Amino acid sequence: MGIEDKSSHTWVRLGPVYGAVVENRLAAIVYHAEAKRGLTGGPGGNGTVSDPAWYLVWVHEPHRHFQLSSPPRKPDMTSEQLEDAAFVALAEAGKIIDEQVSRGKS
Repeated sequence: MGIEDKSSHTWVRLGPVYGAVVENRLAAIVYHAEAKRGLTGGPGGNGTVSDPAWYLVWVHEPHRHFQLSSPPRKPDMTSEQLEDAAFVALAEAGKIIDEQVSRGKS
């Protein structure tokens, strides 16, 4: 069983990121980021650094990056392990995408 079985989307590789295509349109991207600095709490919030993680970004909300719970890549992983880590992240993101599409929010 592949990661695209019975889904409302397909995946395309866009360089270092993955794109989710729904109804022939790019709907979201999934990417892996190393340590990332950002603000929490809105304007004037505290600066924070997040650990390496996978993120989902909807194309209609490019300013919002949702952290996935999938395990992050690590520098000592083999290419096969890196590929497996990406598949786990894409499977998790795919479930979220399918839920949104079924609600009509793609």
